[in-house]
Amino acid sequence: MPLYLSVVVPLTAVFVLAFFLQFRADVLAAQERLLTQESAVIGRGVRWVDRELEGATSDLRFVADLIGEAIEGESATGIEVLERSALAFMESRPGYFQVRFLDAVGLEVVKVERTRDGAGVAPASDLQNKSARAYFTETMRLRPGEVFLSRMELNAEHGKLEQPHKPVIRLAIPIDDASGQRRGVAILNAHGEHFLRAFERNGDEAGIQRMIVDSQGYWLQHRQAVEWGFVLDHGRSFSATFPQVWSRLEEGEPGDIEAPEGLFQVDRVTLQPAGQTTSESHAWLFISLIPRRILDDVAVHAATPLLVLAMPLYFVLLVVGWALAAAIQRRRLAQDALRGLEEVQRAMMRFALDAIVVMDGKGITLEFNPSAQEIFGYTRDEACGRLVADIIIPPAHREAHRIGMERYLATGEGTIIEKHIDELTAIRKNGEEFPVELTVCPIMVSGRHLFCGFLRDLSEKEDD
Repeated sequence: MPLYLSVVVPLTAVFVLAFFLQFRADVLAAQERLLTQESAVIGRGVRWVDRELEGATSDLRFVADLIGEAIEGESATGIEVLERSALAFMESRPGYFQVRFLDAVGLEVVKVERTRDGAGVAPASDLQNKSARAYFTETMRLRPGEVFLSRMELNAEHGKLEQPHKPVIRLAIPIDDASGQRRGVAILNAHGEHFLRAFERNGDEAGIQRMIVDSQGYWLQHRQAVEWGFVLDHGRSFSATFPQVWSRLEEGEPGDIEAPEGLFQVDRVTLQPAGQTTSESHAWLFISLIPRRILDDVAVHAATPLLVLAMPLYFVLLVVGWALAAAIQRRRLAQDALRGLEEVQRAMMRFALDAIVVMDGKGITLEFNPSAQEIFGYTRDEACGRLVADIIIPPAHREAHRIGMERYLATGEGTIIEKHIDELTAIRKNGEEFPVELTVCPIMVSGRHLFCGFLRDLSEKEDD
C-alpha cells in the first residue's frame, strides 16, 4: 500500500493540477466571451451617444442661423417667421421637445415646444425669465460659435419637475448680430431618453445589468427607483452602492473590474461638442455588471463536462497507478534476487576449492578467485588485466590456445571449450609445470563473450 500511494499520490497531484488549469482556462474563455459581448454593447452605446451629440450640435447651429436671420430686421415679422421655422424644425425632429430664443437679459422671446397634443408655439403668457439659469449665464459668457452642453437632468417648468419625469440635455449657443453685439442665446432641449436608449435599461435575459452613471456617481439609467439621485435626493447612487468599484474608477482608467458583486466592464464617454472642450462633469460611464451568480454559473457549466470526462480518466489513472506500482514491486524483487545471486556468486568465487578464472574474448583475465591465487601463485591484482595464456598456460601450448580461441570466436567450435578435460598441463608463477583438470564454460553477457574456467590441481593426487 505505501508503494501504491507513493505512485498514485503524485499522479493524482498532476491530474488535479491539469484539471484545475483546464477548468481555469475554460472559465476564463467563457468570461471572455461575456466580456466581448458586453464590450460590443457598450461600444454601440458610446458610438450612439457620439452620433446623437454630433447631430444635436449641427441642429443647434442650424437654429442659431434661423435666429440670426430673424433678428436682423428688428421686426415682429422676423419673429413670426422664426416661430414658423422653429415649428417646422420641431415637427421634423422628434428628438427635441423645446426650441427657444432668449434675449440678452434672459427673457424667452420664442418658445416652440412639443406636448402631448403635438408641437406648437408657446403663447406670450407662458414665456419666462431664465436669466438665473446656468445654461443662460454660462452660454452668454461663451465666445461666438462655442456651444454650451448641460448636464443630463430632469426637466422643470415653472419651478416644478415635469411628471412623468422627462430627462433633458440642453444645448445652447450665443447669438450675435452683424455688428458683434450679443443678442441672446439659442437653446435646444433634447430628449434625454433619446440618448439613454443607447443602453438597454434592464440588460439581457441572462441577468446582466447595464447602466449609465454620470461623473458624480449618480445613475442616469438603471432601475427607475434609483435613478436621478442628485435631483430627487433619495440617497441612492452607484458610488454609494459600489464604493470599492467607484474608488477604483476615480483612481484610474475604465476597464474590467472584479468585485464581490461580480465583474464590471466600464467605458467612458465625454459629452462635448466636436472641436470643443467641456467640463469633465459631463462624462458618462457606460457600465455592464455581470453578477457573481452568473460568474458562478459559468464556473459550474465549465466544470460539469470536465468532471464527466475526469471521473473515468481518474479511474484509468488509478488502474495505471496500480499496474505501475506492481511493476515497480516486481522490479524491486528482481533486483533483490539479483543482489542475492551476486552475493552467492561472490561467496562461490571466494570459497570454491577449485581455481576459477574468468577471461574475455581477447583472453584478458577478469576474475581470479582465492583458490586460483593459491594454486598459481599470483594475487588477484597481479592476474587481472593480463592475458590468461601468459600466467597459467605453459609457453609450449600458448600458440595452440590462441588459435583455438580464434576458431571458437569465428565458428563457435573448439576442442576444449564446453568440454571436460581430465588432464592438462598448467604453469605456476614460479615456472613449475603441473597437471590440472579443466572445464571451460562460455558465457554471453550483453553481446560480449566471456569464458569461465574451472581448474583442479592434480599434482597432489600424483604425489599420493
